[in-house]
Amino acid sequence: MRPNSTLLRTVTLVIAVALFVGLGISTVYRAGPYTFAGKRWGSPIHRCDFTVDTAAGAAVLNGTDIYDAHNIRGWYYIYPPLFAVLMVPFALLPTFWASLVWYVLSVILVAWTVWMCVSLVKTGLNFEGDPFVLYVIPPLLVLFPLMSALARGQTTPVLLWLSTAGLFYAWKGQDWRGGVCFAGGILLKVFPVVLLAYFVWRKRWRFVAATLTSIVIGALIVPAAVYGWQRNVDYLKEWVSKVGKPAAEMESKRMDNPLYEQLLSTERTRNQSFEAVLARVFRADVARPVAIGLGLAMAAAMLWVDWRTHGKGDMPLQSAGVLWMLLIIPISWAHYFMLLLLPLTVLVMMAVANDDRVTKLAARSALILYAVAGLALGGSKSLQFYGPLCWGALGVWVALLSAARRSDA
Repeated sequence: MRPNSTLLRTVTLVIAVALFVGLGISTVYRAGPYTFAGKRWGSPIHRCDFTVDTAAGAAVLNGTDIYDAHNIRGWYYIYPPLFAVLMVPFALLPTFWASLVWYVLSVILVAWTVWMCVSLVKTGLNFEGDPFVLYVIPPLLVLFPLMSALARGQTTPVLLWLSTAGLFYAWKGQDWRGGVCFAGGILLKVFPVVLLAYFVWRKRWRFVAATLTSIVIGALIVPAAVYGWQRNVDYLKEWVSKVGKPAAEMESKRMDNPLYEQLLSTERTRNQSFEAVLARVFRADVARPVAIGLGLAMAAAMLWVDWRTHGKGDMPLQSAGVLWMLLIIPISWAHYFMLLLLPLTVLVMMAVANDDRVTKLAARSALILYAVAGLALGGSKSLQFYGPLCWGALGVWVALLSAARRSDA
């Protein structure tokens, strides 16, 4: 290893450590205010979503309705019943220590996910070059969504690990382990269930069975052991009526929902899905059918490419499926786009080491486009209004689909 290369790695590591230590201090500060020895420290305006989940954990302990649980900001608990049970240990801790432990856990899961992505690309695409660029560029490209999720104590780092681990173990042929992880992502945020269609298409029945079995256990059996069977069923019905059903309804039908400002409004510029962006830029009444049409067209294109290449473009096509998932769901917050860590790692590899000139050019162009989109996300809300991540992600999807199509060239 050359001295300059060693120096670059050392500087990168120091900057990364400093960044995450500083962000950790900011994250814990945002979850305040706290009182230490009679002195107050922390944000006077509570700016943390993590305390919504600890409130749900406290509701489990107190035997009260988890869907009435909310933090001092007024945000309500919106996840399925299982996650509230998992938050009980954090509810037992003071908010300062709970937010600090959650932040450290989230950073560990993100670092683990980066390792899995690089490992997948090295083995699945036979990458034999220096992996340093794979460890650095993809995390930089998702830096703004990543920092947003960490700073607000979001659950997205956990979802990132669960969904990536599901794909990681599935690629290694460990279907049951992968299915358990993938089911965990579905039980947390629900929308990863659409990616299960890929494994059905590929007839990966062991993976599908492992996922569905784990969902049944996680949705019914484990929570019922805590809440009791009937109360868990009531919670599931309550989640469907308060969160699941309104999220699938047209904008005009969900405006009176108590969760409208927190979750359901397409006017929130952090929502970067097809439907939300189209509703903001054009009209809300045409956004849903146009978004559905785009989603179906993308699905048809991926199936056609897979059929034409006889499965040779498996990894870029699977990565394209992750982008498709984020774009077609009605609510796709900006921090969800940290889930593009694997697709971007695949694309970076193709930009630096692919022998096909067209694939390399498409990959580099898409990466530049997405980098600009990421910078726009960190800019003014007027730029966020037009959905930079939405269109940047669509460019990445096109590049990955092109790479999958040319994989048998």
